[in-house]
Amino acid sequence: MCHNKTLWIITELFPPDETSTAFILGEIANVMARKYDVKVICGPAIYDKRKRIDPNNKFVLDPQISVIHVKGVDLDKNTFFGKAVRFAVISRQLYAIAKKNIKEGDKVLLVTNPAPVVAMISRQRKKRIFELNILVHDVFPENTKPAGLKLPSWAYQFLKNLFDKAYNRADQLIALGRDMKQVLEQKVARFENNPKVTIIENWADLDIVSPVDIPLHPNKFVLEYAGNIGRVQGLQELIENLKESSNNNLEFHLWGTGAEENRLKDYTQSYKMSNVVFHGAYLRSRQSEVINSCDMALVTLTEGMFGLGVPSKTYNIMAAGKAVLYIGEPDSEIGLLVKEKQIGVVFRPDDKEGIVKFLASLSKDKQPEFAEMGKRARHVAETEYAKDVILNKFVEVI
Repeated sequence: MCHNKTLWIITELFPPDETSTAFILGEIANVMARKYDVKVICGPAIYDKRKRIDPNNKFVLDPQISVIHVKGVDLDKNTFFGKAVRFAVISRQLYAIAKKNIKEGDKVLLVTNPAPVVAMISRQRKKRIFELNILVHDVFPENTKPAGLKLPSWAYQFLKNLFDKAYNRADQLIALGRDMKQVLEQKVARFENNPKVTIIENWADLDIVSPVDIPLHPNKFVLEYAGNIGRVQGLQELIENLKESSNNNLEFHLWGTGAEENRLKDYTQSYKMSNVVFHGAYLRSRQSEVINSCDMALVTLTEGMFGLGVPSKTYNIMAAGKAVLYIGEPDSEIGLLVKEKQIGVVFRPDDKEGIVKFLASLSKDKQPEFAEMGKRARHVAETEYAKDVILNKFVEVI
């Protein structure tokens, strides 16, 4: 099928890579191919060559979609130097292809990762008239503060001004939640002719993840974290609170890898915390099994992350019918969702006393209460966050 209009999707991560961002963008590309001639400019086929490829990955890209991969540079993303060089190189490469190919009258869906490409493409928007939609997964440079990256105040202010202008040149900003919408509206408020800010949440993979009865330890309450073990997740604080709770009935299982993994392992070993278990990386096709291997699932964002990110893992936790322990800003998208739908428990990151008390209270006796929350979570996932429901929002607004 041939369409008159071309939609360019610009993203570092795209299938066959198996990160969650790549998967999300692949699904968006497929659904937009019904309406446009979709062309993708993206990073290398595999983001992290150290990870195993999933032989059971069933994602299929619409054959009508053309994909241009740039080479990037193979440096360790878990080091600051590696990440910074990767960002600079790949942004320049993505921009060079975009500048050469995007025509007047085309539409662009640009993802905010890597950050520099946002400033580059928005500048090009001044010279060539195309419709620019920015899908905001990360808000830069605001997200550098909670990540512990201490920029000199003049550098932070320079970058903030640069990126505020870049965001304001868009026709539409797509936010992942209500808190992010608020932050983006503040980001562009000082300019005239602000872009429209639309909320499109992530979705639950209901066809991949569903409630499965997996035998768990008969006497231990299992709390689980599955995902990136990074700097903005606040997992160090959680493990410290777990140690203080002295709850022998509670096990904390971590699935995934990331920049903080070795530090957390060192900490748990130094305090001989046998109730903290590290499982390492897991394949996407094992998501249902992994998420179901617990009594309650943890979603956490460190202090200062209000409006700067929305953990997509929440929606698959709901798909698995699991209650959510959310440690983050209560008025963030996930905090509001958990409270409004009564699908879990919410704590502020700085409520150390409340978190320790809650962790100390967890035992198998509490499991039926959380199972009821999990049933509600699955129902909400099916009715409000199904893939078709969310993807149709992209078709409607772009």
